[in-house]
Amino acid sequence: MAGKTLKPSQKAFLTLLMAEAREVTNSELTERYGISLTGEDSRALVEAKLATRRKVGRGLAHELTDEGWARCREELTAEYVKGTGPAVPALHALFGALDRYVKRSELSLPELFTASPAPVEAPKPEKAAAKPRAGGKKVDVEQRIRTAYAKLATAPQGWVSLADLRAALADVDRGAVDQALMTMAVHRDVVLVPEENQKNMSAEDRAAAIHIGGEDKHLLSIEAA
Repeated sequence: MAGKTLKPSQKAFLTLLMAEAREVTNSELTERYGISLTGEDSRALVEAKLATRRKVGRGLAHELTDEGWARCREELTAEYVKGTGPAVPALHALFGALDRYVKRSELSLPELFTASPAPVEAPKPEKAAAKPRAGGKKVDVEQRIRTAYAKLATAPQGWVSLADLRAALADVDRGAVDQALMTMAVHRDVVLVPEENQKNMSAEDRAAAIHIGGEDKHLLSIEAA
């Protein structure tokens, strides 16, 4: 597709958002990479509809749109600026290898990249991350998810809808469940995918989805330990 010409810095931020594969705040970018997406670079990506931007606390958060993922796919085979030292050609070579893998595996970029783990924030007193068990012990949300999945799955590594999973974890704060699912998504034994037949999805299934890698995920599979 014909798209707006991006500056090298804007292409770099586009690549960062692709690698993170989720909404990421500027505070996270600063902590992890020592940079933040602001000013002209932020406006250019948003105005080109390559990324969304919203206010989070006192800062900004960005995430790739579908158009942004498509532009990243184009950038895998795009020309690069020569004479800029070894870093840019090295990145260009890496993109070429990634392009060959994507074609060979018949995957889309959102399917290839899993969301990076979001930082774990301490729960606020008025909104705890999860309701405590009897005795006041802290809830291990990931273990609760794995236990609920084991009870709901009808076969080893079978698909369990997030709607059923959330119903089984009704006593756990949704934000805590989402945080745990985001963290688990990077594990090799955990797979989150969209429902293929979305025309017949219920409102509960849609409401239970979690947005990762630029798309809503509705089904969970966990490999038996």
